[in-house]
Amino acid sequence: MTDLTLYHCAVSERTSWLVLRLRTSDRLTAYGECSDAGPLADVVAALDEWTPFFQAEDVVGDFARDRDAHRVRDLLSEGGPLREHSTAVRQRAGARSGFLHTTVWGGIEQALCDLAARAAGVPLWKWLGGTRPEPLPLYANINRAPGGREPRDVAATAGQAVAAGFGGVKLAPFDTPGDRPLPDLGLSRVRAVRQAVGAGPGLMVDCHERVVLDELLPVLDDLLALRLDWLEDAVGIEHVDELRRLRRYTGEVPLAGGEFATDRGQIEAVADLLDVVMPDVKHAGGVHAALALAHAALEVGASVSLHNPSGPIATAFGAHVAAVVPGVLEYAFGEVPWRGDVLTNGEPVRHGHYIVPDGPGIGLDLDTTHSSVTPVWSVSLQEPR
Repeated sequence: MTDLTLYHCAVSERTSWLVLRLRTSDRLTAYGECSDAGPLADVVAALDEWTPFFQAEDVVGDFARDRDAHRVRDLLSEGGPLREHSTAVRQRAGARSGFLHTTVWGGIEQALCDLAARAAGVPLWKWLGGTRPEPLPLYANINRAPGGREPRDVAATAGQAVAAGFGGVKLAPFDTPGDRPLPDLGLSRVRAVRQAVGAGPGLMVDCHERVVLDELLPVLDDLLALRLDWLEDAVGIEHVDELRRLRRYTGEVPLAGGEFATDRGQIEAVADLLDVVMPDVKHAGGVHAALALAHAALEVGASVSLHNPSGPIATAFGAHVAAVVPGVLEYAFGEVPWRGDVLTNGEPVRHGHYIVPDGPGIGLDLDTTHSSVTPVWSVSLQEPR
């Protein structure tokens, strides 16, 4: 029996990974990740809205049988049944739930692409039209690592990441309040990290829009003096006028953003303002949406860095996309020591690089027997004909 199952991976108080497994009767198994979509109950409700569609349509059969990536891309294109149903679900949900439904659809689309590549017997990067990639450089996102949030604590974590071979570190210095104004505390955290890692490693600052621009400007010169590789989400890409105002103050320091972008029009609207565009295979709506955003970024002269502070399945998809559209890849560093254990053969991260698998599909499988992994939703789908 063909089935679609959602697994919940309990990681920390802050983090859960949500992984979809698509399994066919001819023993093909594929995966997608929809972590950070929203509350688990809402994710399950969103999946329930897809159940009648999958049970009525031979979607899985189309992807399992058709080994032509161009044909599968047509099934996913505007006007195709999958995109039409996804749009209808989002419209019924309304603007407040659109993000959740797009992310859930992103997980489904990942699983379908993984399935098609596995059925074709080729790695996902090859199925997408890429060439065999070299090991991909990773930067360490230390925002979800355990430990204190005092400057010395954050600096210690950054030092561990560099010692592990990562060529750059990203922190979110304004996420956690403390005993002084947040802009000053955030600056102290960044300064401590730069002192800890030295002049060589890259340093990225993710503001998460936690301080308004008027609060950030008084510390901006001191922040930029710490030789940042980029300043991320100080202003969201939807606030074009504010982003243009920020651009006047940042000089040569690149601005990054776009992790929640879903269509190329959003990228084109900030073409002269963003230096680094950061598609996320989950939140963009899947592999092809992330690729479209990446190509849009390159067309307007920006570089690409795949966004993903989530689990190893989404990281794998990001790596395969990055093998097609080159760019440095984000890696959630140090959150739990057993991260790679939820995969049957471990996570292919070596000395700060991702070794993109050359097995069929993403080349990785979820270990559903791991103690952190629990099935929370499942549905039987129409058998491929």
